[in-house]
Amino acid sequence: MRRSLFLLALAGGTLASAGNAAQVGYVQDFNSGLGGFGGNSSSYVVVPSGGVGGAGDGFLEVTNTFPSNLGTRTTAAEFTGNLTADGVTGFSVWLKDTDNFDDLEIHVGVGASFLNFWLYTVPFYPTSEWTEHFVDLSDTANWVQTIGSGTFADALANSDRLLIRHDLAPFMQDPDNKAGDFAIDRVTVLPEPSSLALLAVVGLLAGARHRRR
Repeated sequence: MRRSLFLLALAGGTLASAGNAAQVGYVQDFNSGLGGFGGNSSSYVVVPSGGVGGAGDGFLEVTNTFPSNLGTRTTAAEFTGNLTADGVTGFSVWLKDTDNFDDLEIHVGVGASFLNFWLYTVPFYPTSEWTEHFVDLSDTANWVQTIGSGTFADALANSDRLLIRHDLAPFMQDPDNKAGDFAIDRVTVLPEPSSLALLAVVGLLAGARHRRR
């Protein structure tokens, strides 16, 4: 009995130490390197100036010289874990089509790699200007499973990566190959602190009105 309890405690401790906790309000602005973003097929470079903030603001450029999987992913702790329990409602990302126009369609994915992974079906179309795009984790109708089995809720509870890639419907495990390049900046875990502060103020006002009654 003691041995069983010891092994159970040991396993629980191992799982806890290996788990991540997404950080609401975290912003990856690429001013200090890749920040955990990378992948297999594309090449990645941090450009030190010309991001959303203009001169002196860095951004990540993702490039394919020849047609292949065009995109990037991160397994950084700030973007992964039990997204629901961690209070994550979505993500926002700024995108831009760099150099020549490549007619890209960018999609975001979350979940457990090789086990239960889902892609956001709402397309983002990068243009020559920086544009912010939003990913809503609460709208299950806009998500499709591309790998494995299980529910979307399970995928959110065990997400081990955030994926940003070019792809076209129908969405499957392997995306459409594409040569081209695009830029990424200010990848944010929502809600942002300003949103949390607003919700807190609304809650305080509601409480005050209730007390006056």
